[in-house]
Amino acid sequence: MKYIFTEEDKRREINVIFIEDDNVLVRGEFITKEEDGYILNGIAVIDEETYHDFEVFFALNEDINFDDIEAIMNAQWDWYDYVC
Repeated sequence: MKYIFTEEDKRREINVIFIEDDNVLVRGEFITKEEDGYILNGIAVIDEETYHDFEVFFALNEDINFDDIEAIMNAQWDWYDYVC
């Protein structure tokens, strides 16, 4: 399953996450549901450098219906990893 963030999502910054531990800001272009988590694909800013097609694989602490993207993006993460 794949969800492409709309212009309204982007305006409301639903597609934006900040990973404080690593000082990484990701502006998602789309998110996909995987068997054991989600992959957020977008543009990342790390130490003032921009990276395109950046991917973060993450799992949530709770099950959320994929139809509720805003809830997924605001949910607490159980773990995450960067996809190379």
